[in-house]
Amino acid sequence: MNGKELFVLTLAMLLAIQLPPVSAADAAALEVSVEGVYLTAGQENIITIELKNTGDYEITDVQAVLSSTRPELHLIQNAQMAFTRISDGSKKRYEATVYVNQDTTLGAYSLTLTFSYIKYVLLTPTPATATVPIGVIVDQGYTPKIKYTTEQGSVRAKSGAENQMTYIFTNDWDEPLYGLEFTLSSTSGYISVVDGLSTSLEELDVGEPVAVEPLLSVLEGTPLAVYTLTATVSYRDGEDSRYYQSFSLPVNVDTAVAAKTTVVTLRRMEVIQGRVRPGDAFDVQLEVQCSGADAYELLSKLSFGAVASISPLSPTTISLEDLEAGGTAVVNYRLLASGGIAAGQYPVTATLTYTNSRGVPGSLTETLTVMVEGLIEFDLIDTPTDAVRRGETKELEADLLLIGTESVDFVSIGLVEDDVFKRVAGSTEYIGAVDPDSPIPFDINYMVAEDAEEGDHELTLRIEYRDHLNREHEEQLGFMMSVGDDANQPGQEAGPSGFWVWIRRLLGLGP
Repeated sequence: MNGKELFVLTLAMLLAIQLPPVSAADAAALEVSVEGVYLTAGQENIITIELKNTGDYEITDVQAVLSSTRPELHLIQNAQMAFTRISDGSKKRYEATVYVNQDTTLGAYSLTLTFSYIKYVLLTPTPATATVPIGVIVDQGYTPKIKYTTEQGSVRAKSGAENQMTYIFTNDWDEPLYGLEFTLSSTSGYISVVDGLSTSLEELDVGEPVAVEPLLSVLEGTPLAVYTLTATVSYRDGEDSRYYQSFSLPVNVDTAVAAKTTVVTLRRMEVIQGRVRPGDAFDVQLEVQCSGADAYELLSKLSFGAVASISPLSPTTISLEDLEAGGTAVVNYRLLASGGIAAGQYPVTATLTYTNSRGVPGSLTETLTVMVEGLIEFDLIDTPTDAVRRGETKELEADLLLIGTESVDFVSIGLVEDDVFKRVAGSTEYIGAVDPDSPIPFDINYMVAEDAEEGDHELTLRIEYRDHLNREHEEQLGFMMSVGDDANQPGQEAGPSGFWVWIRRLLGLGP
């Protein structure tokens, strides 16, 4: 057979395929003939279709559609063709490309050609359609031209990691191959091809190997087993015929990488100013660290619970976006301690929310204790103003006043010895608890040095106490004393002492 058969609308189709009834007007207008109906499995085949106008008038708007209902036959080029007009007695030819699966059984198959056009009946344009079955014969089986070989070690993969694979293909035919295109796809949801999805090669000589090296990502937790990739190879021979081959490539997942999980921690959480007092504005700083695997969509939120004496001066919810494993991020909050806040420890809660590397939400909560100290300041009132003589031992009487917001305990007051004023018995007095705005009288003894210079000198007192946390503190206060040889001479009357002044004031008897 020469591979060419003529199909006319009024005749029976090749291989006893019957045509549907067609009107005489249609039969006289268009006839169809086909060349290249003998096909080879596993390659592209060219079918030539000829449309001839056998009528007395031209036909216009010709639309031809070639289709296949068989899964073995695939129309991959020129399945649809259009012609503006075909004059009477003229013909149009075009080529359609049909790919036949490599495992197709030898035998007869059918394609369908559906065409429409406008014909002229008594000079009146009339639409017409027709369907023609086209018989084809697959008379040559598939002959593999590329062979797949590989070593066992090059197909091993680890779950939870990216794996470089190697697959070797060889030209196993008797002539060179051209225009090779290797395309890979994964048949498993556990495995994806992240690089090397397609590999091109201009020419492959006889017996020459080529390595296809895709980079595969295997999901963490993938069950250990052998999985497959699908490889499709297209190529041409010396006669420019196009061939296709398919391969199932093994992926042996035989080991697992230790699972990495996202761990978010607060590396540091502190008050920058260190000490907070009533009315202070202060900063809280958090340092967030990510380890293990990346964290996504981090949010930091600060809350104060039932604490009403501390309020925010900046937003309490801050986005840190994404954080890579090993990375850190710093968050700053500006807060205010109210003027009436009492000394004590106030909890501030930081909550971090994020999405881990597996897409699972996570959170972390830590509590920072803000240490608020009271306002504590001492002052001396009703200090003596009379002068003292060198070498004299005197008793100092005055009042100690606490100015502040908190009471203090275990208060004692004593002389700080220097070159002018010396400590003697009774130079320290224990007072005990002291409340704000409540003057406490005290008296201590001291001696003026024999060699003290005349003039004004500062007498210094040391006040020691403990705060609400039982922490020890000390503060020094001083006032000026006059030293001279004629101090307190006869006729010179000393003013009332501090203690008696306090008693007089308490009884309302004087200033």
